[in-house]
Amino acid sequence: MDQANDISYEVPFTSDSNLSIGFHVGAALGGGAPHAFLVDTGSVGILVPRQVLGPNYQDFDPSQDVEFGYISSGNVYRGQWVKVPVVLGVPAEWDGTGDYPIAHGEVFAVDQPAGFDGGLLGIGFGIGGLADGGPASNPLLHVAYREAQLGHGYIISTQGINIGRTPSNTDCFLLIPLDRNPSGNDWMQPPASVSLTDDFSADGFSTMLPLLVDTGIDNMILWMSADSAPPNLPSDSAFPGGIAITASAPPADEISQPAFQYSFVTGDVRGQTCWRALTTFMTRTWDRSVSGFLRSN
Repeated sequence: MDQANDISYEVPFTSDSNLSIGFHVGAALGGGAPHAFLVDTGSVGILVPRQVLGPNYQDFDPSQDVEFGYISSGNVYRGQWVKVPVVLGVPAEWDGTGDYPIAHGEVFAVDQPAGFDGGLLGIGFGIGGLADGGPASNPLLHVAYREAQLGHGYIISTQGINIGRTPSNTDCFLLIPLDRNPSGNDWMQPPASVSLTDDFSADGFSTMLPLLVDTGIDNMILWMSADSAPPNLPSDSAFPGGIAITASAPPADEISQPAFQYSFVTGDVRGQTCWRALTTFMTRTWDRSVSGFLRSN
C-alpha cells in the first residue's frame, strides 16, 4: 500500500443500498450510461453487462470469450476483458458533466448469459481463482481525481467508499501488516484465529484461517479441509442458532489487543460488527443479523 497523502474522494453508495441487498455505487463505463454496481471485496475486477458499455465496445468476436466465476455463488460468466475509462460515483441521471474520479483499467464485459443486467465492483485482494483479475484490474488502485493519482487505500463506511489514504482518515485505525504472495504481485490475506463455543466439541473449537471481509455475500463462510473442520458439524451445513463465534486478527494468541476482533452469536438479530481493520480496505460499525456456514474443501 502506498504512503498516505492528503488527497481522497468519497464515492457515495446509492440511496437504495442496505445490508439486505448490499452496497452499490454508480459508475459510467466507456462512455455508456450510468449503472449500479455491487461493491464486492471478495473479488477483483469490474463485472459489467456488455450492453452497459458505450458504442465503441459493442463490436466484438464471441469466439474470444473467456470465463469469470465466483466460488461462493457458483455463478460463471463468459465475456472479455476490455480497457475502458470508469467514471465513479455518478448519479443515475448523470448528464456527463461535473468533476468525478476516473479509473483506467480493464473491466470484464459479460456476453453470456445474455440476460445478465447486474454488475460488481470487485475491490478485494489475494482472492485467487477465476474471480481475481489481479491488482491491474482493481479499479481503486488506478483512480485519478483532478489530475492527481489517489493513494492505494480505501475506507468502506455505511455511507460510501473513501478512496485514498490520508493522515486524517486513517488516524483512528489500528494496522494489520500484510505479506506479499509468492509471486510478489499482490498482498496475502492476513491470518486470523476463529473460535466457536463448545457445542461442537468437549473443549470448544478453534482454528487459524486467512481473513476475508467479503461485502459481496451476506453470510460468514468457514473454508477448511475436511480433517480440520468442527467434528460435530457436517460440511455444507449452516450453523445452528446460538453458536458464539469470535474472529481475531492478528490471531488472538499473538497479541493482547488485536486490530480486528469480531464476535457474534448466530441467529442474533441484534448482533453488531465492530471492525477496526486496515488492509487495503477498512470498515466501520454495522448492525446486522448474523449467521454462519461451514464448507470443507
